[in-house]
Amino acid sequence: MRTVVLKLGGALITDKRKGVFDRAREGVIRRIAEEVANAIEGGKVGRLILVHGAGSFGHPYVEKYGVERLEKDVWGVSDTHLACERLCGVVCKALIEAGVPPAPVHPFSCFRVEGNRILFDRSVFAKLIEDGFVPVTHGDVVRGGRGWKVLSGDDIAVELALHFGAERVGFATNTQLVVNGRRVEEFSLSSSELSLEAHEAGRRVSDVTGGMAGKLRKVEKVVRRSEVFIFSGLKKGSVSAFLNGEKVGTKILP
Repeated sequence: MRTVVLKLGGALITDKRKGVFDRAREGVIRRIAEEVANAIEGGKVGRLILVHGAGSFGHPYVEKYGVERLEKDVWGVSDTHLACERLCGVVCKALIEAGVPPAPVHPFSCFRVEGNRILFDRSVFAKLIEDGFVPVTHGDVVRGGRGWKVLSGDDIAVELALHFGAERVGFATNTQLVVNGRRVEEFSLSSSELSLEAHEAGRRVSDVTGGMAGKLRKVEKVVRRSEVFIFSGLKKGSVSAFLNGEKVGTKILP
């Protein structure tokens, strides 16, 4: 049974403009939940793990408290995590209403970072999948070293894909990948001469985890083992197409 990991970008499912707190794009979330449900019903998805970014439920809080302060500030950690958890609740509610049984997994309590390693209990996800749930996890603050660290949804998606041998990994964002001013069907991570542009429609956004360039650096770990796609989740049917095994957006090559 093939495993698919789908990451929903925080800028896709929330209003991530600078200074905006806790604003979900509920219409987008509901539509994506319906596309997930239809793909599962169609029988083309085996084991599915959903990951979502924190968007305006995470990044503004990290900026508010400051990353260095957040490492030791229990109040800041609590406030930031609970906001991330609220967004996960919105996503899970939409999935339930669409007919998908979600199981929220909050990294706050089961992930940790040691140096460059991300550690978690694989069996938590495996058992939920075995019991018929779709695990839903997200960017969060997690234990790291002597304090707390920000762990992005992109990093989590890559680690889950590696641990479960995912056949396909999809990053649904609010933008298309643009290289030298044009859309491309394939992008090689070895193409150092190419310049990347991530169009944000002229808006300033809160992003403490690296944006599109950071995403590409992170997927380098998994691109030789899985098919990796970056695509705009704002386009109706794009999530369904990815889950149904179709080529969508830009395929990332080693």
